[in-house]
Amino acid sequence: MHLLPRTLRILVVSLAALLALASARSATAPVEIPVLVITTYESGKDRGDTPGELQYWAEREDLSVETRVPGVDHPLLSNGKGLYAMVSGTTSRCALQIMALATDPRFDLTHTYFVLSGIGGGLPRVMSLASAVWVERVLDGNPAFEIDSREIPAAWPYGLVAIGATKPGEGSANVDSVPPAGVSNDSSGGVGTVAFKLNPALVAWAYAQTKAVAIPSNDAVRAFGRRFKGYPVALEEPSVILGDSIGSDRFFHGEIMTRWAEDWDRIYTRGAGRLAISDCEDAGVCLALQRLSQMGRVDFRRLLILRTACNFTVPPTGVTAEQSLFGDTISDSSGVAYLPALEADYRVGSVVAHRLLEGWPAYREKTP
Repeated sequence: MHLLPRTLRILVVSLAALLALASARSATAPVEIPVLVITTYESGKDRGDTPGELQYWAEREDLSVETRVPGVDHPLLSNGKGLYAMVSGTTSRCALQIMALATDPRFDLTHTYFVLSGIGGGLPRVMSLASAVWVERVLDGNPAFEIDSREIPAAWPYGLVAIGATKPGEGSANVDSVPPAGVSNDSSGGVGTVAFKLNPALVAWAYAQTKAVAIPSNDAVRAFGRRFKGYPVALEEPSVILGDSIGSDRFFHGEIMTRWAEDWDRIYTRGAGRLAISDCEDAGVCLALQRLSQMGRVDFRRLLILRTACNFTVPPTGVTAEQSLFGDTISDSSGVAYLPALEADYRVGSVVAHRLLEGWPAYREKTP
């Protein structure tokens, strides 16, 4: 007569234990991040002062929810509706903070779309100031042989040589074709991938969503573009294009270094690429997400990189590289294209971020 009540008590206790365990697991389940905007710096406050790459996103998307992440200097921001934004830091060191976020057990980035939104130095033969480029390939400009310019042979155009080669402009004897997205390539002297190919279908989708986005310009930007004689594209109104980027810890400037960057793109893409813009972080972002993809923590195929031209990599006609670098170029906060480039970043990037969030039920499982 006491077996049934005792059995029931055991079942009730067991069920309660299971429910408690499920509740505990649910309470500690990692938060899924649908879309993460990666910006590389912020000048001061997140709102209301001279903006960096984060500010327009923070202000216009109401990114008011802050989360401190160990190893990440700036709080992770969110609007509570699936859109997140971080500040990664500049140069290839940005890889460290991205790794820190991705390894925080509170977050699940396995289905996250990453949208790097940043400014850079455009090539005036390819794009005009404040134009936006969806990056198809990222070239890592850091692994190289180098000879100081005062010691290079007279016939050399510059002192940087691809690892495995013996003179500038030549490819390594070991270099392979660009590896598929997220796949490592150890063909370049043991340094790993030098040319990262982003997911072509996703990049093409992002471009299709935004190619008609109107990017504002102004008389000062147009006047500055007219100073670049022999570069007809520099005179055009801002637009959205496709192209490659080169990421290097060196902030290079001038005709000679731009020739090196274009040669780097030609070497490591076997002539298939078209270099459009330079920066200091894209290679670091790719390195971090490539490794994290191999670890199963992210999907490298969900990376998008959007760069807008706040300056050119070459000086205006009749101006030396030194005068340009420490005049029109490096003074970003007062440069004529600085704010227009930030505006373009948000206008173009936000379209894609919103489309990804709107289609999240489908895009979570399959990329557009």
